[in-house]
Amino acid sequence: SLHLRRFESNNSHPIPGLAPNPLHIRVKEGSKIHSLVRVATARINDGIRQVVFTGSGRGITKTITCVEILKRNMVGLHQLCKVYYKRTNQNWENPQWEASAPVVEKSVPTICILLSIDPLDPQEPGYQPPQAPGVPPQSPGGLLSVPASPSPKHTAKRLCLDDTKQ
Repeated sequence: SLHLRRFESNNSHPIPGLAPNPLHIRVKEGSKIHSLVRVATARINDGIRQVVFTGSGRGITKTITCVEILKRNMVGLHQLCKVYYKRTNQNWENPQWEASAPVVEKSVPTICILLSIDPLDPQEPGYQPPQAPGVPPQSPGGLLSVPASPSPKHTAKRLCLDDTKQ
């Protein structure tokens, strides 16, 4: 039978100024978001000051989702985000092969996000200050912003509907 083994060459985090014992949560494609957020919330409530979420490849989206949910649930968290490539070696093994098994080296996109109760260096690239209580998050480029007044299309539709009521 054919087996795939993965070896990661770099397990260190590219985040400067980590506390001595932060909680490290590795998010994978099959991870359950609610379980990860529940663990992080419980540990912060127990007194841990920093949580590091790391996700690679298809786990990146879940990593960001976990962080955003936690930031919404626990106001006042400082964030530091780093994106990089992690090198992995994939080794295909088959007992029937006499020669050494082929090894494939891959670079996998990875995101590492630190959430901290304590202030972080605001000059560090990737830093985001805590969200003010009750203020919705700013959307970059206004992609998610709600228009202040109804669009002309909706106004025209409403005017037409009002005309039919007479």
